[in-house]
Amino acid sequence: MAVKLFLARTFHTVERVIDALKRVSLPSSSVIDCYGGYTASDHIVVRGRVLVSERMTSGNGRQSRWQNFKDFLQLFFTDELQDVTVTAPAYDVTTRSDEEGFFVLAVPRREQVPSSIKVSAEGMEHPLAVPVYSSENAAFGVISDIDDTVLRTGAFSLIKNLWTSATGNVHEREVFPDAIELMKSLAGEGASFFYVSSSPWNLYDYLQSIFARTELPLGPFFLRDLGISPTQFITGTHGDHKTDAIERILAANPQLPFTLIGDTGQHDPHIYADIVSRYPNQVVRVILRRAGTKPLSEVVKADVVIIENAGVSASVVQDYRALT
Repeated sequence: MAVKLFLARTFHTVERVIDALKRVSLPSSSVIDCYGGYTASDHIVVRGRVLVSERMTSGNGRQSRWQNFKDFLQLFFTDELQDVTVTAPAYDVTTRSDEEGFFVLAVPRREQVPSSIKVSAEGMEHPLAVPVYSSENAAFGVISDIDDTVLRTGAFSLIKNLWTSATGNVHEREVFPDAIELMKSLAGEGASFFYVSSSPWNLYDYLQSIFARTELPLGPFFLRDLGISPTQFITGTHGDHKTDAIERILAANPQLPFTLIGDTGQHDPHIYADIVSRYPNQVVRVILRRAGTKPLSEVVKADVVIIENAGVSASVVQDYRALT
């Protein structure tokens, strides 16, 4: 543990020095990598990242795995801008980007939720219209995992997940047909969607393009910062990230009952059982895709029992179409 802490602090220091040196030569212009906005009780949360240039989307069509891989790497070759003023001019709300370029604006809600909010950063020629995903009139909320729940990745490890993403571009990645049917069915019932994944924020546009191509219902994404912190090589764990994201979504929408959707391949059953135990009045249903054909482990079975004992409906199926 002491060695890991020492290495984390060392690499974090080196990263900060490199970032400082890069900032000396960075141009004065900037762009906002937009992550969309979502509604909370009394404000709208607008998130994004300030970069030197726009992030490219992987590939224009079917191509070789090597070309896919080179395009994918470009998604991570970005220069983030720290301590840049970001503002929503029409609302007189301002914040500053952090050391990784990320920012969050809390925009006061007015009588009518706008479809977009214009946001600007120092060095931008024109403000950017950030889309707002409103859950104000939703009948219920859906919080869904992405990897191996909606999108086939083999996401039993972060490395496998990244490799699958790296060698298949947005036009080639497989989205489960039953997931599309389930999500569209829930959308028809008045659902508002939220997507949580351990994929890094660098893949936001990549994932958005896949969702648009397959006509999956859109909603705010909650992805993961893979930056180096003074105590960890990768900031936060999969479970910590997903739990924190779900709690933020529930807190922003106390009026909505929620359905949690995931799979049994990673830690979704355990994470969802924990959430259900602590938020029994907000979660009413859990849907899990059964990973593979092997019998469920005793750990997963125990988590399902916890969910059901809390009075929450739990479905474990191999094909989501069994529920539509």
